[in-house]
Amino acid sequence: MLLEIKNLAGGYGRGDIVKGITCQADAGEILCVLGPNGCGKTTLFRLLFGMLSPTAGEVYMDGRAGKELSSKKRARLAAYIPQNHTAVFSYTVLELVVMGRASHFSAMEAPRKEDREQALLALEKLGITHLAEKTYSSLSGGQRQLVLIARAVCQSAKILIMDEPAANLDYANRQLLMDVASELAGKGYCIVMSTHSPENPFSVGHKVLMMKEGRLAAFGVPGEVINPASLEEVYGIPMDVVSVRDRCGKERTICLPVKAAGAGMGGRSL
Repeated sequence: MLLEIKNLAGGYGRGDIVKGITCQADAGEILCVLGPNGCGKTTLFRLLFGMLSPTAGEVYMDGRAGKELSSKKRARLAAYIPQNHTAVFSYTVLELVVMGRASHFSAMEAPRKEDREQALLALEKLGITHLAEKTYSSLSGGQRQLVLIARAVCQSAKILIMDEPAANLDYANRQLLMDVASELAGKGYCIVMSTHSPENPFSVGHKVLMMKEGRLAAFGVPGEVINPASLEEVYGIPMDVVSVRDRCGKERTICLPVKAAGAGMGGRSL
């Protein structure tokens, strides 16, 4: 098993935000982490990467306990893809992707020919070789996200952890991102991806972790654990899960908030 999370808890010194999470994902699988804002998804990812120390439980990567891994060893196993990223300097796309090789040479070394070749291979895998010499800051949001994924691939990690990668993308780029995630899983990567959309686990996920207030609300196969009852428990509103067929005849699952005719905000405030 590439990634195992066992009874994990932790936070920022004012009490635990993540409280007893247990789940796992293996090579070729996409684990979608689902839940509302503030439920602990980003804190969970920081615990996975050792940015925060757990107060209980453990993370195992490729059979090795997180507490036994140096930051460099951890970086060779797992790569983090943030929701958004702003480069401080005017790096080219190729220069930014080469940075993914940092765990493969010392702080006093410059990137080698091999590192540049690996960066070009990563760009090729993502189909964005044509962007290599462009300035990263000049790219669209969708292109930037693909570059960040290429940097993670260049890192040669087996586990790719994406923190709400589609949050700031338009609809077409969101779909492109889901397709890329599926392709990478097909090549043997273990993908862990947080999302606000309950449809994503149905379209690309092999497993789903549903979180509420830092705790595990449900874990398992999307079709078994995502249902009206679990969605209402997590999001606090009534929802239906509906299957439809698209114009190509493929069955799709969508999740819809339920609103009675004439119902208003019911006292809710934004």
